This record gives sequence, structure tokens and C-alpha cells, in this order.
Amino acid sequence: MTRLGAALAFTLTVSTAGADPVAQCLSCHVTDDGTLDIVGLKALSALPEEWQFVFEDAFDLDADGIAGRMRFVSGADGPQAAKFGQSLAAGRFEDFAALAGAAHDVDLSEPGTTAKVRAAFEALSPAPVSPFANQADQAAFEARGCADCHTTQSFDFEGQDVMPLSDFLLHETDEGPRRTAPLWGCRSCLLEETHDWLVTIPN
Repeated sequence: MTRLGAALAFTLTVSTAGADPVAQCLSCHVTDDGTLDIVGLKALSALPEEWQFVFEDAFDLDADGIAGRMRFVSGADGPQAAKFGQSLAAGRFEDFAALAGAAHDVDLSEPGTTAKVRAAFEALSPAPVSPFANQADQAAFEARGCADCHTTQSFDFEGQDVMPLSDFLLHETDEGPRRTAPLWGCRSCLLEETHDWLVTIPN
């Protein structure tokens, strides 16, 4: 089945299945064009383990006025560095799905259900692509200071360099601690003015 065919099939399921847990999970995330509103989901699961360690600066030791910290959560094999969710709630998709399912009263207890949810989400999640049209775009992004949190470092995923544009750290904002949102694939995000909700640390 093609990607478009899969999208249409999942969208149809969402509209007709009611209590089906896969459809329930997708219902909040499928866009009008049948794709997921989460970019690069499969690549996110492959984020290098050392990624956040490289960028963490919990006490602003580099004195740039911005502090970012990792969050560790419980995992099957011990503590894990969280990377899923605005507040970094989970280190694996399966754990994040369980948290979201409990919060939205979606039953994922049936064996194999979470795997089906993951397969559906990954099938519809747009591939991660660089939002920069050229080097000048990237240079302007970096000159504005955006790359202090939305780092322009990349990693290898299935033979391609992908750039999440996120340090996947928690930063203090006016709304509390928030993960740096990954901007891969979001061309319109580069056209927005710099947000002003980041709480900076005075030097």
C-alpha cells in the first residue's frame, strides 16, 4: 500500500471505528491531508544516545543566558534520557503512548496494541527534511541565535543526515519547563519572529 493509501485507510478508520485504540490515538494527530502532525517520528526514536549530553548546560556554564537540562525517566533497562513530549515525559514511543493513553482514557492493554499504534504513527509521520532552502537560510537562522537551542547539528538516520533542530533539552519558559521543539520539516517556523517566552538567565 502506498503512503497516501495508508493515510486514507487510517483516516477512514478514525472516522468509523469509534473505540478502536489505534483510531483513537490517531484522531488527535491526523491532519487534513492524511499525514501525522508529528514529523520524523521514526528518526526521533533513533536519536543518538549522546545527543542531549552534548548540549546540556543546566547551570548556564557558558554564560550565554540560556540554560537547558536533560530529564531522566524510568525505562525497562533503567533510567533513560527523555525525548518524547513537550515536557520530556518519556524516552521511548511505547512509554509515551502509555502515558498519553492513560491521560485520554485509551485502552492500550491488549497485547500488540501499542505496536500497532506505533506502526500507524510511523507510517503517517512525514519524513524529516531540512527546512533550510540554502546555506544563507541556515546562516540567518544561526545569526538570530535560534541555533542556541534549535541546534543545526545533524545525525545519520538510514544513510541520510537529518537535522532535528532541537537539543531535546528542557528550558524554562513563561509556561514552565518545555522541550525545545524540533523544527525539521517546518519551513514556516523559520519565517516567524524569535519567540520571547524563553526565560533567560542574567549574566
